[in-house]
Amino acid sequence: AITSPTPACGKSTVSLNLALSIARQPNTRAIEMEIDMRNPSQNRLLGLNGKGDRKGSVGDVLSGRARFGDLAFRAGDDLALVTNAAPVRNASDILLGDQVGDILAEIEASYQPNTMIFDMPPVLVNDDTMAFMQHVDCVLIIAAAGRSTIAEIDRCERELASQTNVLGVVINKCEFGETTYGYGGYGY
Repeated sequence: AITSPTPACGKSTVSLNLALSIARQPNTRAIEMEIDMRNPSQNRLLGLNGKGDRKGSVGDVLSGRARFGDLAFRAGDDLALVTNAAPVRNASDILLGDQVGDILAEIEASYQPNTMIFDMPPVLVNDDTMAFMQHVDCVLIIAAAGRSTIAEIDRCERELASQTNVLGVVINKCEFGETTYGYGGYGY
């Protein structure tokens, strides 16, 4: 799972980029699901807004109203994604549903991905992420430089560590001042 303490840390972009990178590895298949159902952004990031008949949501898959294969789309040969066409109101209820674990196990058995990546909502905004943590092996926290506070990151890490393994914290959106070339300044 990939999450952040608060919105606008870049977790959805990191989730998509990680999924695309994993899928580029030889003989490696990935599935990426946008579990952030209240504030979906992946269609916009992928340039899919307003294109085609992309209806349905991850909520439809996780509640059993739709099959993964009916809503997933491919990005290359080794990546399948399910995004949300619109916000889903009862996200916490869906994520707490008894069927979620069975549906995820069925997806994993049917498609046999090497990695499943879940773009989660921010931890400190609602309970959706904590409701889903029982279904993941680990979580990566994305924090925004200059925006996420140490207290927010610490609280997020403590809450997540009570439910699953925390891989670590990635500081995103760093801005470099003066860039230099060579070994003296390490500017890139």
